[in-house]
Amino acid sequence: PANEEVEFERIATAARPGTSIKTAFQPRPSTSQRRGTALSHSSGSTRPGSALTRPGTAISRPGSSLGARPASRCGTASRVRATSAAAFNVGDATAALYQASRLNPTIYAEREAIVKALFQFLYYHEADVQKAHSLCQAVLDVQRQRPGQAALAPPADAARTDWWWQQQMGRCLLALHYPRRAESHLQQSLAAFPHPDTYLLLSRLYQRLRQPERSLVLIGQAAERQPFDVTFRLEQARIHAAMSQQEDALQLYRLAARLQPINVEALASIAVSYFYDNNPEMSLMYYRRILSLGVHTAELYSNIALCCLYGGQIDLVLPCFQRALRMATQPEQKADIWYNLSFVALTSGDFNLAKRCLQLCLTADARDGAALNNLAVLSAHGGDVMGAKSYLNAAKDVLPEASEVNANLQYMELNYKL
Repeated sequence: PANEEVEFERIATAARPGTSIKTAFQPRPSTSQRRGTALSHSSGSTRPGSALTRPGTAISRPGSSLGARPASRCGTASRVRATSAAAFNVGDATAALYQASRLNPTIYAEREAIVKALFQFLYYHEADVQKAHSLCQAVLDVQRQRPGQAALAPPADAARTDWWWQQQMGRCLLALHYPRRAESHLQQSLAAFPHPDTYLLLSRLYQRLRQPERSLVLIGQAAERQPFDVTFRLEQARIHAAMSQQEDALQLYRLAARLQPINVEALASIAVSYFYDNNPEMSLMYYRRILSLGVHTAELYSNIALCCLYGGQIDLVLPCFQRALRMATQPEQKADIWYNLSFVALTSGDFNLAKRCLQLCLTADARDGAALNNLAVLSAHGGDVMGAKSYLNAAKDVLPEASEVNANLQYMELNYKL
């Protein structure tokens, strides 16, 4: 129906010939026959009055041709669709706001008023990194082809535009897993203007290249320039934690917590360090502080429940786990909660409940190696040796380098005849 062509004709100001009451029941010729007979006055086969034309339908009508339909329409549906694909989506709340696949980067690269906003829309809203990279490449090509632009504009504005687009090019290449190509763009951006985001992007790049020492040196230079910036301190702490330097990471997290007392990442990291140092009371204090800041997540309630379990506050364990289960939306979150609940059951001595919790954990995430290993141990204690062997083999497929799984397999081979 959208492709149907409708011809709008003028209303006749006089009666059409042959439409009186006397000739109302006589068959009239079709439109094509009337048009064909209106052009031949010498034909003797036409009936009287058939050579007349309707008022307003002369042969010399603008746009009309012999034997063709009049082209007096403003535009057909196919013509509108070819010019503006978004015209049919007006009023449709579910339609796409912008079709990024139809974008021509070379057209928008010279439109400085909207090109930055267009890049941010493509990268952050549409998550189309490939198209955003094409737009960055087109803008940089335009800047290289116009060497006199810096002389016409203020030098600061020209340099700022250059470093911004170099940074975005490095960001896109890093997201597309081309760290070597992104390094040169980020280095040029950093040389033009030392922006904090450029330091962070280069740090992530060196970590991806497995060069944490170089990343530490770079972030250290940024921290010297801005010693009270929490972002650089947190990045330093993450790098130390990735290098298994927990003490240095903890000191940096404490420094970040002093600089910004409401920083959730720093508070949570300090709480985790207290928990693994067998001090669940201090860990619970930090988690409650995070809770007072308005953070309500499944992970937070699960950690609070574990702190209450090992801190002796048994009455708060199950309510916290229940709230964590209600707030969990991802399968990985549910698997972690059921795995932690199995420890609650083991602490109370209910092995059947612990086994059931581990089975529910595997229902949410079938490739949880720790749950498979613990379920194998519970099956072996229950006398199901073959079931324990199958669980251990499955755990080894998921975690081939886990020391617990390999030790349990060796123990079963030595003590059980399978």
